[in-house]
Amino acid sequence: MLDASALIEKHRSKGVLVDSNLLVLLLVGLVNKRRIGDFKRTQNFTIKDFELLSRLINWFGRLVTTPHVLTQVSDLTDLHGNDLWTVRGRFASLVELMDESYDESKTLVSHPLFSRLGLSDAAIATVCARGILVLTSDVSLQLALQHQGADALNFNHVRPLGWT
Repeated sequence: MLDASALIEKHRSKGVLVDSNLLVLLLVGLVNKRRIGDFKRTQNFTIKDFELLSRLINWFGRLVTTPHVLTQVSDLTDLHGNDLWTVRGRFASLVELMDESYDESKTLVSHPLFSRLGLSDAAIATVCARGILVLTSDVSLQLALQHQGADALNFNHVRPLGWT
């Protein structure tokens, strides 16, 4: 297994699939950095985490996603007031820039990870098996993907790198 720096370098030209919890952090931070610590879905992250994630995504340049991840992100960015309208606009702009990989749900439910981790993670595993790096803060997903021989990077392993 490659270390975090080696995985980042290996996949630079291929892009990265960012898991839903980190995409929620990205969107909340783009709307209002001060909301990161207060919003229920991002309270375990910091403004520095948002800034690190933003740099990392910009460095990869290409974002890959699935409809399942996008649905989760849309549902989990339930901010209130004007921030809701702003986050929906940012979400729409972000989706325009992403490469969306689609696999039918009837195929995904037969994936070995479906019964344990669910539909979205089965979709992520399918994309990851095509040679795309997955960036997540979900240890269960990271370990499951690595167990299958796929490249998965836990965001918590990027933090100490001082990556810029």
